[in-house]
Amino acid sequence: MRIGIIGIGSLTMELAFRSVRAGYKVKIHNPRGNSLVRDVFEKMGSNIQLSSMEQASDTEIVILFVPKEDLQQVILSMPDMSGKLIVHTSSLIFNPKLLLSGITNSMTYKTTASMLPEAHIVKLFNPVNLKRNTLINHNKDDKKIFFTGDHKDSRNCLRAFLKNIHFSPIDISGRLHLHNNGMNSKTGAAANFAAKAKGSF
Repeated sequence: MRIGIIGIGSLTMELAFRSVRAGYKVKIHNPRGNSLVRDVFEKMGSNIQLSSMEQASDTEIVILFVPKEDLQQVILSMPDMSGKLIVHTSSLIFNPKLLLSGITNSMTYKTTASMLPEAHIVKLFNPVNLKRNTLINHNKDDKKIFFTGDHKDSRNCLRAFLKNIHFSPIDISGRLHLHNNGMNSKTGAAANFAAKAKGSF
């Protein structure tokens, strides 16, 4: 299986390292210039290659990490991604307790999903616990990582990939669905209360 990575961040660097270590072929494209990261990846061996946007997109799993100010331009420059599995990553969530609300309010994820409606978008989150005296080893095997998406086969494919590169993947799609339903119920109840209150005057 070939892995495409578009955009450079701490999580995509770790995914690249783990993928190469597990024997995957990795194609990386940095929209801000491959020369900025060439030295780093050339030291990782022949299984990793700095590539064009088209080459990184023409893989079985495409991992996307792009700042919001560049996101629309990058997506518009991608080839047809219909039916492709795109793993959307973004900034770290520093309080794991806010994971569900962080996903719900993620504007870059919403932008990606709206601009690539025919692709299968799975959101990948890497929450970080910043408790005092807690040392986090980002390359530790079996580290928990969270994901959610609407397409079951794509979620299963991502789960298998993450296990193969020694993460401990946790699918929170069901919990997110319940969370969003709860939020919608609260919003609806508040609207009904406001309407009744307005009618009483």
